[in-house]
Amino acid sequence: MMTQIEQLVRALSNREAGWVARRDAAELLGKAAQAAIAALSAQRKDTDMDVQLQVERSLEGLYALALPASARKGEYTLRDLAMACERRPARVVEPFNDGYLVTVRLDAARSQRVHIMPYESRDGMRVIRVYSSCGPVTAEAMSWALRSNGRLTHGAFAILPAKDGPEQIVLLNNLVRQDATPDAIKMSVKQIAFFSDRLEQRLSRHEEP
Repeated sequence: MMTQIEQLVRALSNREAGWVARRDAAELLGKAAQAAIAALSAQRKDTDMDVQLQVERSLEGLYALALPASARKGEYTLRDLAMACERRPARVVEPFNDGYLVTVRLDAARSQRVHIMPYESRDGMRVIRVYSSCGPVTAEAMSWALRSNGRLTHGAFAILPAKDGPEQIVLLNNLVRQDATPDAIKMSVKQIAFFSDRLEQRLSRHEEP
């Protein structure tokens, strides 16, 4: 399949080829792209979380390429970004301090709390922090978390202070404020909830990554 697509791409890019060949290549590539988007969209609620997350990543990449900069919206409000995650009873959004808290139901027995908070770095960069706490900082937990960082594709383990109690290991994803979209925040919340819960359970059992 990829060989056929690559051949079509070469045909379309070849300005020395006749217009008929290039037109036909563009038509076939368009049909393939439409079929791919339709197939991916049909699996956005797949029961396998790994499949669901990869579907979201693939669609996000396709939309980013297809949507011209002039057609993109301006900066979303934090409320708009957070409320895009709401889908009761699976995901419940509520205000929390300066941001929002999303309670994500993972199954009948477990749920995970994910924070969506505004943050400004020392150099003035405005970001949105999406994070979930995995547990207190210990030498053994930090060793496990640092080794696991190399395997994560969205977010990373970090240490954040807690108002009450010891510092916490969190699974954190920082998104540049002006580039954040509802789909990106929703995908991040779902990933953070799923993987932080998985890693929280492993940390509590002191498993090796």
